[in-house]
Amino acid sequence: MKRSKEGYYHNENHKVRRERPRGVRRRFVWGLFDVVMLVLSLLAAICLLAGLLAKVISPERVSVLAFAGLFYPIIYLVNLFCALWWVVRWSRWVWLSAAMLLVGANSMSLFYRSDVSTKPVTVDRSRDDVVVASYNVMNFSDASAEDEVESFDRVAEWVNDKGIQLLCLQEAHFFTEESFQSFRKSLKKLSYGYFINGYTGEESDITGSGYALFSAWPIVRRGVASADSVAVYSVWADIKMGRDTIRVFNNHLESTGISLEERSTTLHPAIARDTLAGKKLLTIADKVAGNYAQRAVQAGQVAEAVEQSPHPVVVCGDFNDTPVSYTYRTIVRAGNLVDAFVEKGRGVEHTFKGLYNLFRIDYILANGDDFVVKSYASYDEPMSDHKPVVARLGRSVE
Repeated sequence: MKRSKEGYYHNENHKVRRERPRGVRRRFVWGLFDVVMLVLSLLAAICLLAGLLAKVISPERVSVLAFAGLFYPIIYLVNLFCALWWVVRWSRWVWLSAAMLLVGANSMSLFYRSDVSTKPVTVDRSRDDVVVASYNVMNFSDASAEDEVESFDRVAEWVNDKGIQLLCLQEAHFFTEESFQSFRKSLKKLSYGYFINGYTGEESDITGSGYALFSAWPIVRRGVASADSVAVYSVWADIKMGRDTIRVFNNHLESTGISLEERSTTLHPAIARDTLAGKKLLTIADKVAGNYAQRAVQAGQVAEAVEQSPHPVVVCGDFNDTPVSYTYRTIVRAGNLVDAFVEKGRGVEHTFKGLYNLFRIDYILANGDDFVVKSYASYDEPMSDHKPVVARLGRSVE
């Protein structure tokens, strides 16, 4: 007896019945993924907008926005991932992520510079150029050096090798006047120099950590740009270069306050196994938020000093803040300053070697009306937890 093709036991009916539940499950799984991605897309969009607001709203008023600015590159990449997901899914939600990518692209360019986006060299090298370096030397505590003298020698060797003509050091500790003078003499092209104690603001107090500036040209005036009852955060010096004078600011703004122990334990993947992880992370977040507010005050003081400068300005130093921050924007806008990395940098840049190498916090800025950035570089030297940054600056006007 021949079975009917329409019968229940026909092979084709079996196939249809087997595939139907599988197709339902597949649609359910993809639908669940879409819901998760929609939530992620909305959160990523909100965080990106918060990061952009972090540049214009002082952390004294709203500190939580500053954290979005801190992790801005990661947030931007999450938006990019969401956009790619919606493209694959042919969903209208792609417009949300695409809009966020467009809105945030300009700020992302502060972290990454391609050969296409970097401006071409418009001027040749000149003997009138100024080769500027900024370096947080971590109190010359080179872990690989046997003593302080060896650490001094290594930094001096690097400075001489790179042909630095204007050197700004933060967290410089010379112990004695003799050690300071010995270091200055080891800098072959830098005949002039001075030191300001980072806590007392005194030049005569050489026994503590502070700011050092060395120059191939005479230093005719100097002073303090930002300070409180605890420490000095910014100093300035006028450099006489022939008939011209430039004012150089050397900065070390309030740190995050995160200790080495906290970096190695709390800010580590192993914290996930700690039953007190939430409490410890909240403690760090509260500390960081307070220091964000302090940096906002210091940035305002530096910005005011930059605006009042009677001379072309170069701003160097460790801001302890990323380019998407209120601190950075406040200082850059004060004197129509250009960022040497943005002008001539390449690729992704970080200058702090801790916390997974995520952060660019050391800068060389110059007045865009008076200087043109000809080159920029950073170096992964072992002498500190910061990378030194170097820029060649030319005068854009006579």
